[in-house]
Amino acid sequence: MRRPLSCIDATHAAARLAVLALVLAAIACAPGAGSTPAAARAPAAPSTTQGATSSSAAPVEAPRPALTTAPKVQLKVGVLPLSSFAGHYIAQERGYFQEVGLDVEFFSSGNANSQLASLMQGQIHVGSCSVSIGCFNAMSREPDVRIVADLSSAGKTEKSIGSGGLVVRKDLWDAGVIREPRDLVGRSIYTISGRGSGQHVLVARWLLAHGIDPNAVEWAQMLPADLLLAMQNQAIELGVQTEPLASAGIVRGVHQVLASNEDMNPNAHLLYLVYHTSIERLGPQVGERFMVAYLRGVRDYLNAFEYGIDQDAIIDVLARETVMKDPTAYRTTKYSWIDPNGVVNPAIIQADADLYYQLGVVTSALDLGGMFDDRYQRFAVQYLGEYQPPR
Repeated sequence: MRRPLSCIDATHAAARLAVLALVLAAIACAPGAGSTPAAARAPAAPSTTQGATSSSAAPVEAPRPALTTAPKVQLKVGVLPLSSFAGHYIAQERGYFQEVGLDVEFFSSGNANSQLASLMQGQIHVGSCSVSIGCFNAMSREPDVRIVADLSSAGKTEKSIGSGGLVVRKDLWDAGVIREPRDLVGRSIYTISGRGSGQHVLVARWLLAHGIDPNAVEWAQMLPADLLLAMQNQAIELGVQTEPLASAGIVRGVHQVLASNEDMNPNAHLLYLVYHTSIERLGPQVGERFMVAYLRGVRDYLNAFEYGIDQDAIIDVLARETVMKDPTAYRTTKYSWIDPNGVVNPAIIQADADLYYQLGVVTSALDLGGMFDDRYQRFAVQYLGEYQPPR
């Protein structure tokens, strides 16, 4: 079951869906759009420090921990209608939550920030956050939330690299007006939430790496569908775009990718899974149960898009649950990478928080050290085993 977490402006929603329908049709009609090399490199099983052994000794496999599945527990989970939440939707569809004794109810919202109030108050037990200043500020004030796993991060394979990035209007690219970081000085860049958003910190890091002060750029706000229309109408010059609109804009000659997400930060965490600590009071091992089911869903998702395993069935789930309703689009665009072991690197997220302070977005430093809890992720990996590509 899914319930809306907040009201959505029907007019804007309808307009965005209309744009999606048009651009997805454009992608479907372009055979080469979003195509990737046939020999895409396989995602290696991400390494972890758990169970490390000396190189001179044979590795000893840790025993599988026990996981209780009773009593049955009702769990409220915040979701967004995005493929980054594939692990949630697949786990629900395939009964993985039910297998571990969880009755999961989804509460849908338009973006991660709109979940914050419900998550901070414990009205939902599992939610998400981005590397935005809104999320960081909220978590720094609330001791009862923890970052527990990856939900979306920079791509690691040919099929997942390039699922979003900084785009420039095609006529400006062709004329040589905007071709490199220094050309952005004095111009406006549109991101989904403007200054202080995860997209802001992503581009800012890239500019700094090229010797450009991010504060020499104006940061404005615009939703992805509106951004595509505005660029098509030559009303704006630059923006951060995501799939399927990133591929659609290339197919239609609207924009050119100046830098992919991976170009800007190959190690970026874009979204992460968050627990409210009240999950511990709902019953035995509820956090561990959710994580086991979630990672099973994530691995099914990765196997579908990297290796074609059960791909039609997985696409059917995503087309039903996300804003991308055209099944063809999933086969012609890059997919959002989710770490199949759920690993989060606290240092990378802390570095983004530090950058906000450096840029003057916040007036005091943010210490996120106490907000990470990897015990649920480590348990799930020990229970399921490290992810291995299918043979």
